Amino acid sequence: MKKCPYCQKGNNDNEIQCWNCGEWFDTVSPPQQGNVVKPPKEKQSGIDSIDWQTKLGRILNEYRTPIISIIIIAALLFTILQRANFNKSVEQVTAIEPPKIDAPAVSATEPVSALESTPAQDTASALGSAKNLFNNAFVLCASGKCADPQKAIEYLNEAIKLNPDLAQAYNNRGNAYGNLGQHQQAITDYNEAIRLKPDYANAYSNRGIAYDELGEYQRAIEDLNEAIRLKPDYANAWNNRASTYLNHGNKNFGCPDAQKACELGYCKLLEFAKDKKYCP
Repeated sequence: MKKCPYCQKGNNDNEIQCWNCGEWFDTVSPPQQGNVVKPPKEKQSGIDSIDWQTKLGRILNEYRTPIISIIIIAALLFTILQRANFNKSVEQVTAIEPPKIDAPAVSATEPVSALESTPAQDTASALGSAKNLFNNAFVLCASGKCADPQKAIEYLNEAIKLNPDLAQAYNNRGNAYGNLGQHQQAITDYNEAIRLKPDYANAYSNRGIAYDELGEYQRAIEDLNEAIRLKPDYANAWNNRASTYLNHGNKNFGCPDAQKACELGYCKLLEFAKDKKYCP
C-alpha cells in the first residue's frame, strides 16, 4: 500500500495518481497542460455597451424640442430685460411705424419766381423748356412719392441746367433722391434749395426727414422746428415732427404735434397713433 504524500490516503502500490486528491506521485511526472488562452471578452450588446457620448446624444435628440424652446424663451426674456433697463427714463414705442408722409412736391400752381428772373438769350424758350421739364417731374412726384424717381431726376437735371437758380427743382430732386434711399444726396439738394430760398419751409421739412433717415435725430428736429417757425400753418411739417418724435418714443411731444397737424387738416397720423394707443 502506498500513502499519498499530499492527503495521506492509502493507494495501491501500482497507482501513479492519488485516488483521493488526484495528485501525481513523484515517480511519474504529470502531463504538461498547455497554456490556456482565454478568448477575448466580447463587448456586450445593448444599451450597457454605449459610451457616455452616445447616451448624451440620445438624450439631446429625445428632448431636443423642449430644450430649444427653453433656450428661445430665455433669450427673449434676456432681451426684454435689457431693453427695459436701457429705457427706464423714457417709455419706448418700439412697435410704432406711423405712416410717415413723404415731403410733398411743390404744387404746379405754386409761383416759380426764379423762372421769371433768368437773364439769357432766347429767355422765353429756355424758360418754357425748364418749366415743362419741371412739370414733367412734378407729374411723376405729385404726392411726394415718385412713381418713377429716376425719370423725375432726369427731368430735373435738365431743368436745373436751363435754370440753376430754381430752388423748387432742387427741392423736388431731393425728394426723388429720398425715394431712392439716397438721403445724403437728397440733403445736398435741400441745402442748395435753402441757399437759394432761405425761407423755404418745405425744404427745411424735407431735410429734417432726410436727417432722421440717417439717424441724425437732433438735426432732424432742428430742421422741422425751423420749418414750423417759417410757416406755422404748415400741416406737413407738424406731421413730420410728430412722426419723428413718436418714432423715437417721445409721446409727450409727438402726440401734441400730431393733434396740431390734424387741426390743420392732416389727421392720418393722429388716428394711427390713437389706434395703437400711443396717444390719448
